[in-house]
Amino acid sequence: MLDDNIPQPWRARSTLVLTLSMVAAGLGNLQRLPYLMGELGGGAFFVSYLIALCVLSVPVLIAEVTLGSLGRGSPGLAIHWAASVGNVDSRWRHLGVAQALLGLIFAAVAILTGVWSVHCVMALYSGQLASASAIDVAADFLFFVDDRPAQFTQTIMLLVAAGSVSALGIRFGMGFLAWVCLPAVAITLLGVLDFTFVYTDLRPVQDFLFSYQTADWQISFFWQALGAAGVTLGTGLGIGMALGAQSPTGLPWGRSVVAVAVIDTSFLVVTAVIVSAVLFESNVAPVEGLAGLFIGLPYAFANLPLGETYGALFFAAIALLAWGAAVVLLEPTVLLLANEWQLGRVSGAALGATLVVLIIAALLFGGTLPLLSVGTWSMQWVLPCSVLVTAWFVGWLMPRPVLRGELYREPRWLFRLWWFVLRWLVPPASLIWLLQAAV
Repeated sequence: MLDDNIPQPWRARSTLVLTLSMVAAGLGNLQRLPYLMGELGGGAFFVSYLIALCVLSVPVLIAEVTLGSLGRGSPGLAIHWAASVGNVDSRWRHLGVAQALLGLIFAAVAILTGVWSVHCVMALYSGQLASASAIDVAADFLFFVDDRPAQFTQTIMLLVAAGSVSALGIRFGMGFLAWVCLPAVAITLLGVLDFTFVYTDLRPVQDFLFSYQTADWQISFFWQALGAAGVTLGTGLGIGMALGAQSPTGLPWGRSVVAVAVIDTSFLVVTAVIVSAVLFESNVAPVEGLAGLFIGLPYAFANLPLGETYGALFFAAIALLAWGAAVVLLEPTVLLLANEWQLGRVSGAALGATLVVLIIAALLFGGTLPLLSVGTWSMQWVLPCSVLVTAWFVGWLMPRPVLRGELYREPRWLFRLWWFVLRWLVPPASLIWLLQAAV
């Protein structure tokens, strides 16, 4: 376990907030949210999404960071220590181990997203899409997807870089993501947003994304919003515990997580506006999934003045976000290997990256496994279960005074609100999220 007497790696909460924001933005709903907002009520759906975020993801991430701060170790050790303090069965520690392994699956998906984004950068920047039709763009992307050895080579390159950053340690590695990569992404996306203001008509975007179509809103739209909000902050993956364990003690954990949610939502809105504006300007209908992001969007950028340059910048930002998310997703496993297996930071980072390589190899060369089917299955079934079990452990098994001791920096009303939501709203919300996959 980490010793509270040694100097803490981070001296303020800013790095924690920005690092969590990096993985939140990298796991964001770029493939789904613009389409869902437009098809499910515009502004009404967006309000539903914000409510779902506050009901599901924010309370659970606060719980995870609190567990990490209390246990001061890897997710497994943090839950073991919390269970000991709360006089709960120590076998709950396996939840932390399972979350770390689940994080590796999401890291594999993030790396593949980064590889595909880099391909779009090269295709746009080289000019090969300048006179291409939508069919040609689709053929180019599908040809790259079918070239499994090339993808595998690029994933190894990205994972070597990810493992190297992780091996630098929590201060330098995560500090690099927080203070270099995330600002670079933000500046790039703001530049692309300015491009859309100049070269596209934003009126259809306003009607599509933000018109408040309350007459068309249905309760099923809120259930859809729960599924979208459940993924975006990286809850249920052990990230909060791993980063909370290595942060200074006594931070206002609740307000820190709220700040992460605000930053993530801002990234989401900016990217949704960019995507919708570019697609509408090129007369391309927004669609859900990989086809809309990696086929429709490159085609749309290529048909706008200066679109190839700004399209390359946009996909470069998405690639950097996905890669940064993969680095943070490695952290629970790296901490587990370093603390519990006594491998050390460098060896833990190398072994964690190697495990992700094996997962990607299974996805690419497994034959019977459709590409990303494991990631989709994990997102729809395993992740809601992880969130549900975490909420149950913290909300119903951990003593309230112990949790209040970790959240003493928060106002009493905020602590009571969080406690109520975690106990009474998160479990049914998680079950509804699970039911969405069964429908």
